[in-house]
Amino acid sequence: MDIPLAKRMLEMEYIVYSNKSRVFKTNLFDGYYSGTLLRNYKQFQDLISKYSLQDTNFNETDLIALVKIELNKGAILLDSQSMKEISTLYFDDAKYLKRGTKLYEAVLKILDVETLPIDEHDQQYLHVLHCKNKIPKIVVLCENDNQLRKPRLDDIELWFAGGRNTAKLKFVPEPKVSFYYLCDWDNRGIEIYQDIKKNLFPSIQLLIPEEPIKLSKVKSDWKTKIDYSLFSIEAVELLEKLIPEYWIEEESIKHKLLVR
Repeated sequence: MDIPLAKRMLEMEYIVYSNKSRVFKTNLFDGYYSGTLLRNYKQFQDLISKYSLQDTNFNETDLIALVKIELNKGAILLDSQSMKEISTLYFDDAKYLKRGTKLYEAVLKILDVETLPIDEHDQQYLHVLHCKNKIPKIVVLCENDNQLRKPRLDDIELWFAGGRNTAKLKFVPEPKVSFYYLCDWDNRGIEIYQDIKKNLFPSIQLLIPEEPIKLSKVKSDWKTKIDYSLFSIEAVELLEKLIPEYWIEEESIKHKLLVR
């Protein structure tokens, strides 16, 4: 009874106190409810059920915004709207939507994506960690930015496009030197590699993890359709060991090229 809506219903005599601890609806309530609250309730109920959001505790403003995001899903994905853009357009505050929150996870579920671009420029530029000797002998494109946060390598240039945000790579000349892709060996990583290999850089090869190989403790079913013609014999042998439920995190991969 402390929230504004309840106070308003009490003032309009849609509900009345029978005693200090109980409230009853009046004969005015049903008309008010069906005309004012029921439509939103059904929309919220459908949204929560469809995307399994039962363990959340969103306020009405958040739920209204999530309903609008679902309605505009096609346009949001087509325009590659960033986290800040979505936050501004649907929550009226560029900083309202934050990574790691239940609300952020709900937006990902509704849009059926694994992440949102951090800002509106993520789709446009490539992050590059130049090598110490300035002229690279090898280029490694990384799915994640972990390697770019470490000290520079002597003769190896590291690229980071931003996970699945690879459309920008069509504007990048294919390296004339040896070219590798470093990624999680899972559905997403292998799917991205196949797309890059087929549509952008035919010369790129997967960087094969060296022993000892550390498998993720979290098992995950493989769903990506593997085009084995895009992989070396060594890569195929490793994939056959991983499928159907094991995978390797990029951060755990050991390789002589990455030794500082």
